[in-house]
Amino acid sequence: MTSHDAPGTAIVTGASSGIGWEYATRLAARGWGLVLVARRAERLDVLAEEALNKGAAAVEALVADLGSPDDLAHVVERASGADVDLMVNNAGINGYGPFAEVDPALLTRVVNVNVVALTALTRPPCRACWRGAGAR
Repeated sequence: MTSHDAPGTAIVTGASSGIGWEYATRLAARGWGLVLVARRAERLDVLAEEALNKGAAAVEALVADLGSPDDLAHVVERASGADVDLMVNNAGINGYGPFAEVDPALLTRVVNVNVVALTALTRPPCRACWRGAGAR
């Protein structure tokens, strides 16, 4: 048995669908406590109920857009909790079209979610580093 087989608390980003949803339900079935992170509150509520029915020790839903510096700072703060044993960093987006034609604002969002958020959530604590304008 590895440390990831022993129930603890896991954060799952991008939990409202697809792979994130699958990770959450499988961890729930193993008795993990979950912190579910996604933009869609209604989907998180459905997943939280399903996770509890599958055996999750506890479920906390965090509605957050990881492309938003304030939301990211909130999730980073929660991820720094002493109770967090596992991070499933699943959130991500793409640019939806040929690179030269994609709106620069969308590309900024792609980088914020896929690079800045990923880095902030997997880096050792530096909570002030991720508020406001992003990484410094």
